[in-house]
Amino acid sequence: MSSPSKFWYVPLKDVADADARSAIAERDEVFADDLPAHYAVPGKLFREGIRPGHILALHDGDEVAALARVLELDEKGTLHWRRLPLLTAAKPVATPELSEVEPHEQTQFSVGIDALLRDVPFAPQLSVTPEPKSYSPSGPPSNVILYGPPGTGKTHSVRARALELLGDPSASTATGEDLRTEWERLRREGRIVFCTFHQAFAYEEFVEGLRAETDEDGGVHYRVEPGVFKRLALTAAAEGLAGDEEAEESFDDLWEALVESLRIEPRIVESSSKKKYQLEPASRGAIAAISGTVDEDGAFEPLKKPLFASENSMKLLWENRKQLGSSPNTTQIGQVAKGHVTAMWMVYRELLEVQKSTHRFADPAVRAQRALSTGRSFKFPSGCRQYVLVVDEINRANIARVFGELITLLEPDKRIGCSNAHIVELPGSKLPFGVPPNLHVLGTMNTADRSIALMDVALRRRFTFEEMMPDASIIDRQLELAGAAQTLRDLVVKVFERLNTRLRYLYDREHQIGHAYFLGVRTLGDLRQVFADRILPLLQEYFFGQWDKVALALGYPLKAEGTPKEFRDPGATVGTLLTVSRLEEKVVLGFDHDEYVDQVAWDVHPVFRPRGPAPTSDQWLAEAFLEVVGIVDRSAAAAQLVAGLSAAKEP
Repeated sequence: MSSPSKFWYVPLKDVADADARSAIAERDEVFADDLPAHYAVPGKLFREGIRPGHILALHDGDEVAALARVLELDEKGTLHWRRLPLLTAAKPVATPELSEVEPHEQTQFSVGIDALLRDVPFAPQLSVTPEPKSYSPSGPPSNVILYGPPGTGKTHSVRARALELLGDPSASTATGEDLRTEWERLRREGRIVFCTFHQAFAYEEFVEGLRAETDEDGGVHYRVEPGVFKRLALTAAAEGLAGDEEAEESFDDLWEALVESLRIEPRIVESSSKKKYQLEPASRGAIAAISGTVDEDGAFEPLKKPLFASENSMKLLWENRKQLGSSPNTTQIGQVAKGHVTAMWMVYRELLEVQKSTHRFADPAVRAQRALSTGRSFKFPSGCRQYVLVVDEINRANIARVFGELITLLEPDKRIGCSNAHIVELPGSKLPFGVPPNLHVLGTMNTADRSIALMDVALRRRFTFEEMMPDASIIDRQLELAGAAQTLRDLVVKVFERLNTRLRYLYDREHQIGHAYFLGVRTLGDLRQVFADRILPLLQEYFFGQWDKVALALGYPLKAEGTPKEFRDPGATVGTLLTVSRLEEKVVLGFDHDEYVDQVAWDVHPVFRPRGPAPTSDQWLAEAFLEVVGIVDRSAAAAQLVAGLSAAKEP
């Protein structure tokens, strides 16, 4: 586990001249070139022990002017720090020099450092902030699952965590729009791949499966198509071939690239005597050269039988390419290999063009698969590029069926190039396959859908599970940043905490309500919308129509036997989230029946339905939420709350 980020006092007098200190403190980002050279700031900070990821408290005298996180710093003079939000600063007892901040003072800084690293609105304390993680080839790859109740920020936080696993410190500290931009850039590069599991997701989509194709004659053919994991694993494995010149000059790779391009579109070329030939794939892996003419429309008209360049002959030519050079004549070609020299001369020149182009590198998965098939060794150098597969809702699919033999291959010591590397033959393609050490698997899991205890045991052993639970302090801090009134902040936090306390009692800790649902609340109307769109439907799902338990969770007054103490219709003058009416046997059926008894009918109040009518007043809404909190005298408390909100709106 990473050690906590160190926290340092840095006097601005050691950074800039007196007239420039305030400007330096206010800059969002500072580089070495922004500071006077005679201060030698980067070297001084580095010698003191400050490193990338550490936090700086920039102070002028005995006042802390700004916080910043070091993104780059080395002994060569490189420096880059980024300013962080500073809400409340500690008051040093005396003017500190360049030194570490004492632990008891660290807790006085009210700043969301962890939020900046993980794109979660706020974290409670600075002192527990981990430094950005980076992958080291000597350490194991990461298989991580973030799990918790709905709305705890799992899918949102997975972005920052994926960037951490890719090992880029500056990416790990990106926040907000920067985080989304970096995520999207890496996704386009193919270094992050995102997929979502569902009940129909299977091995065929994840590893490989058969796909049907129909030809021009209507015939159906089947081919093995790689799945999302296999494609990414092979792409990542190609990093282990980087720098292998022999692999990059492999004739097999070049030949396959040339044949594949001709299969897509035959190519018209000229012979050494300037005659036109069309190159196209032939049987047994050869390439056919067909003599002909090209009309005004560019259409090719064949004239004679084709000449052939076999793969074996061309391989012999390629092995002697240093002797032949880039422009041999047909006589030289014939002295090296047997066959149709005219065809071999043209194909040889095409191979040289393929070598010059970058097309053969466009699909590194092909190179990696060929390397596995030929038994070539893989070597993953320090600092090689990392890849992350993000699996959202990983618990919704049949894990054993989806992963198949990957359950074993995911183990760190079973990865390609490791001490106990394990290569398997896939049942569909009959090709060898392994998982490289630079591929990380990052999943999310909603515990309201399925408990960890029900997960496949083999999967649980091979993944690290990190719990994400509801956190009221995140709501309070986010609303404070947004300028929400103190009375509203207190109400939202109390509603959130009281609701989750009841859910833990009535159900379990895995079926709580996450803080993410409440982060956008700015008014009572926003809170109403959250309950209408998210909370009430979720409660109905949790309790499967057991309305008495929904009522208990919301604080509706009930008798000991679970029947309502009072009945409320949609026109109730008192604020309420639920309505309940009495269904009397005689009124409903028209007579007294021995097999039936009087019942009650629960429903969500129209105001708390999606796209429902507007509430009669803020007082009515406040009464409804105060009932959830458990306030008995709701009318007086609601009036006080509304008055507080009105006062906060006044300039």
